[in-house]
This record gives sequence, structure tokens and C-alpha cells, in this order.
Amino acid sequence: MSKPSGQRLLIDSRHGIYVPKRFAEDFDHSKWQGLDNVDWDVLKNPDHEHYWEEWETVLQKATCLQDGHTYRLHQDGDLWAYCDELMTDEEYENFWGEKRDE
Repeated sequence: MSKPSGQRLLIDSRHGIYVPKRFAEDFDHSKWQGLDNVDWDVLKNPDHEHYWEEWETVLQKATCLQDGHTYRLHQDGDLWAYCDELMTDEEYENFWGEKRDE
């Protein structure tokens, strides 16, 4: 059995400002914890005045437990699910642009 990946690409950057909309429409929110107060209708409307604020809430609070590992979200253009503990030191450095604290 192969080791689970420490990072997974969820939505690539070609979707631009629609990344939050895609997440709201295409992903099963029940798998993500910490999002009870998110207004998904706001995230389905990129023209809503609180679209980016609501998305920031998702990025800060969302966690997903999978196979005993906690994944969080990170957006750098692309939207990623990541689990620091599963990343090798090299993967960590490539993902975050710095060495892991020892």
C-alpha cells in the first residue's frame, strides 16, 4: 500500500475567481468540518459583496479527516487540501517555500 499524499490539488487556478464557487457547488461539504456557519449561497455568487469574506472563512476553518489524518485548505491560485504530517521534508519545502521547523 502506498503512503497517502500530503497534498492534493482540488481545483486548479484556471478557474480564477470561480474557485470558491466551484468548491461550493462541486464538493461534499459534509466531509469538511468547521463550516457550519458558512453561507454556501454567498459562495455560489461571485458578485455577492461578501463572497471573498465567506471564502476566507472557509480557507481558515475547513478541516477534513481522512484515514486518521487532518487535511486543511490552502489557495495559492490553485486550491489544495494538505496535511503537513504526511508531507516529506522535500514536499513540505516545495509546497510552502521554506524548510520545516525542526
